[in-house]
Amino acid sequence: MHVAVGIQMLIDLNRPELTLLNDGAFSVLDGQVHAGPLGRLMVFGFPACWSAAALVGLVALVALAASGPSGRLIRNCKIALVVLLLLPFAAVAVAVTNIFVSPGLSTLVLLGCLPSTVLGVLAVHGAQRYRRMPLWLPLAAFVGGLVMGGGFGATTGTWLASYLPNYLWTPGVGAAQLDHTVQTAVYVGAGVFEELGKGAAIAVLFLLFRRHFDGVVSGVVIGAATGLGFNYMESVLYITAGDGVYANLQYWLRQSLGLMAAHTAFTAAIGAGFGIARQLRTPSARRAVIACGFLAAISTHAANNLLLRYFQHEVSDWFPNVSDAVWVLAVFPIAILLLQGPLLVLYLLLLRRGLRGQAAGLAVELSAEAARGHGAVTWGELPALLNPARRFRVKVDVLRRGGGVRAYRRLARLHAAQLELGMHRWHASRDEVDPYDTRDEARLRERVLRLKTDGAVPLLGPHEGAAS
Repeated sequence: MHVAVGIQMLIDLNRPELTLLNDGAFSVLDGQVHAGPLGRLMVFGFPACWSAAALVGLVALVALAASGPSGRLIRNCKIALVVLLLLPFAAVAVAVTNIFVSPGLSTLVLLGCLPSTVLGVLAVHGAQRYRRMPLWLPLAAFVGGLVMGGGFGATTGTWLASYLPNYLWTPGVGAAQLDHTVQTAVYVGAGVFEELGKGAAIAVLFLLFRRHFDGVVSGVVIGAATGLGFNYMESVLYITAGDGVYANLQYWLRQSLGLMAAHTAFTAAIGAGFGIARQLRTPSARRAVIACGFLAAISTHAANNLLLRYFQHEVSDWFPNVSDAVWVLAVFPIAILLLQGPLLVLYLLLLRRGLRGQAAGLAVELSAEAARGHGAVTWGELPALLNPARRFRVKVDVLRRGGGVRAYRRLARLHAAQLELGMHRWHASRDEVDPYDTRDEARLRERVLRLKTDGAVPLLGPHEGAAS
């Protein structure tokens, strides 16, 4: 990502002079990247972080040469480098929300978009009906989408808009034609760079916490959470644009109507690619399916940007007297349904297919575990473990019968440990155990038995909701 920013900076520094058109159409675009807080941050912030990162590397080399290998020194240098590499993107993501231009309005919009965004993240996390990854992981994906996707996408988009007019203008080209060409390139570039930034966040989480990626379900959840993080940043940007002139419309499109579509759907496709790759054995097949996820997200994002603009223009020509209410309540929902609906349906179908696969695999493995008689899973517990609705009713029954919140949480931890054991067995049966995962079946079984011994309430008997 930093290499891409550096290349764009070099292209911008070597751009030809733009002979302004008679009407001065591009006098503002020419050099816009160097103006304002965002421009100064990009021009000076990235080189400053590169210099600081180089200094950290030099200090580490000198220290290692003087005192020999030091685990603590290497760890601290890694942390410093990660902070320095993420810092400029995080700063850009904050800057594009107009927090420096109109802090009062931006803060109000940040708070106003928070409830719907939180509901979106919780809905995505709750889609895991069986084994759930820790909540902090989707939250980390959310932050990654906001920082890496938002910061990288805004940086590259601003550079493109700055230098493209200089390279594309030739004598005889009219202002309207040049503007159309530049806007088209910027819209396509947004689809490419924004999805690459969001995909980078998913890739980092996949490499660091691969044991939490069970398959397509986990991938879709992480991808959707990443998209929600980017959508949060972009919602604030568009709602505060022009001092909030179109705030109501932008909130409706980005935080209501399109909350689980648009960026959430685009990046869910990338996450699905990583999730499917977790279940494939050959490296070439993994790379191919991840590339397909990126291709699906980039192509649909770019097509959505271009076609939505064309759709809006054509409808204005076809129906010049359409009222604002019709635009908001009919035209825009139809456009989103046509352009983003297919990818929304795609990731929902992938999620449904993944859940069915998990249910089938867990049914086999948990039944085998019960048949072995270790006590970690019993036959009486199977109906609830394999049915999320029954599992919830059992926990509610424990709560209602006087067990309290503590008993509810203990039972929830027991269910999670049992499903973790079943999922581990399922991956092992298909040779999909992560080589970096230090856990084994015996340790997972021991954890379940310890939870039962320590007071977690096991399910008893074949009857639905039976507990003691």
